[in-house]
Amino acid sequence: MSQMTMMSPEIRKCNNCSQNFAIDPDDFGFYEQMHVPPPTWCPDCRMMRRMGWFGYRILHKRKCDFTGDNVITVYHPDVPNKIYRQDIWWSDKWDPKSYGRDYDFSKSFFEQFMELFKTVPLPALHTAHSTMINSEYCNAASDLKNSYLAFKSDRSENIAYTAATSDLKDCLDTSFTNHCELNYEVINNNKCYETFFSQDCDDCHNIWFSQDLVGCSDCMGCINLRSKKYHILNQSYTKEEYLKEVEKLNLGSSQGIADFQKKANEFFLTQPRKNFHGQKAYGSSGDYLYNAKNSKNCYWVAETEDLRYCQLLQAINAAKSYDYTAFAYNAEWIYESCWVGINTQQVKFSFWNYSAHDIEYSFGCHGGGNLFGCVGLRKGEYCILNKQYAKEEYLELVEKIKKQMMDMPYIDKLGREYRYGEFWPMEFCPWAYNETTAFEFLALTKEQALAVGFNWRDEDKREYRSATMVVPDHIKDVPEDILKAILQCDCGKNYQIIPMELQFLRRFKIPVPRHCPLCRHYGRLKLLNPIKVFDHTCAKCQKAIQTSYAPDRPEIVYCEACYQAEVV
Repeated sequence: MSQMTMMSPEIRKCNNCSQNFAIDPDDFGFYEQMHVPPPTWCPDCRMMRRMGWFGYRILHKRKCDFTGDNVITVYHPDVPNKIYRQDIWWSDKWDPKSYGRDYDFSKSFFEQFMELFKTVPLPALHTAHSTMINSEYCNAASDLKNSYLAFKSDRSENIAYTAATSDLKDCLDTSFTNHCELNYEVINNNKCYETFFSQDCDDCHNIWFSQDLVGCSDCMGCINLRSKKYHILNQSYTKEEYLKEVEKLNLGSSQGIADFQKKANEFFLTQPRKNFHGQKAYGSSGDYLYNAKNSKNCYWVAETEDLRYCQLLQAINAAKSYDYTAFAYNAEWIYESCWVGINTQQVKFSFWNYSAHDIEYSFGCHGGGNLFGCVGLRKGEYCILNKQYAKEEYLELVEKIKKQMMDMPYIDKLGREYRYGEFWPMEFCPWAYNETTAFEFLALTKEQALAVGFNWRDEDKREYRSATMVVPDHIKDVPEDILKAILQCDCGKNYQIIPMELQFLRRFKIPVPRHCPLCRHYGRLKLLNPIKVFDHTCAKCQKAIQTSYAPDRPEIVYCEACYQAEVV
């Protein structure tokens, strides 16, 4: 063990929430290597600030500022930024460098960057648009065909209402799931076929209302099983008995679904849970860790090494990074950035950058490097505020700007100082808090969000319409003209049933959903454990463990060794 590792952490007070937080000696080593000052905000506040810049799911209609066409976009019509249709934005019909400007040392950096940010056009959607076939209402996506309201999804066909998925076929209402076919209302499944209302299942077939199954088939309301079939609430049946019992459940009825789900949930509380979700987490802490090495305080990361305070890096291979949220895929040396990846290195304080290197404080810059405070550049090198410089001039000016950022901080509307080393101020974000990933995982009320400096966007309830049909309880009673009906969720929003959805529900005898797609999405997210780590005790061996299950939760939590002994 190195002398640095043996030293005690340094305790500092967060400049946002005023709570104490620790900076470990190894953390200081990372900051030195990245040539950045230590953080002034605690890890939770830094994460909330990054996630508060990640709006990807709420869609709007507005005009393309280049063509005048109506476009689907993630930018509300009231957002002052220019918006271009995707094919225009990625084309040579405009030049991002034409918006370049000189740096003004009489003004703060953040003020000048935001002036540029509001001037340079942004794409209506953030997708690989040339790979999207009949999938206009999707975002943060690529390689989709015949898909609808699919977000953070790729390489899939005939999917709808998905989030954070890949390699799916014929799936609806699916989140954090990969390599699956014919799944419905599932979360965190992998390589599953015909699986419904289930989570944390791997390599399973014909599974309903179950959790943490591996290699199972024909199971209903089961948990912690391995290579089993014809089980209900973990009890074994013959095939004939199983089919007879399933028929009694009346799962084509919304009431039948609710009744059995309640029974399954009550049964699950009698069975143990592993202290974390995932596998092969060596020297790592957090939850949803898959093949993670030395990845601490992380949440939902895969194929990673030497990370800390990172979340939602579901695309594989991220290394040597701190405070990194969303995406990845061969990314290393990333700090305080969101939605960057694809062969990306040395990125700091930036958002939505692919195939990039050595960039800081930049938004939507792809295929380039050595950029500081740039927006929308593609294959750019040695630019500041979108203005081109010679290499030597660029390097010299960047150092002067960093010094000025320390000497002349930006003061936000709450009086907080933003110097070099801080992510962007929240008040300039084009997305309201309730349109972002922060709202999904760190829900705040409108009053709470405004109090800490975020924006908020209220729903225009004038757009709500009364339902034209009462949804029948049983799928067998649903008429064909439901496809023309306006339905209304408890939240007030209207929604409709699309043809592939009705076909799927009828095929598997599943009742029509009573809630809108967004509420269903939030409902699945509530099934996930929080982005928190608590000190706990194994309920079997009494060993001290860390887990995302809070000590006051009702679940029975085991350490990994005791859990594996239980389920094998």
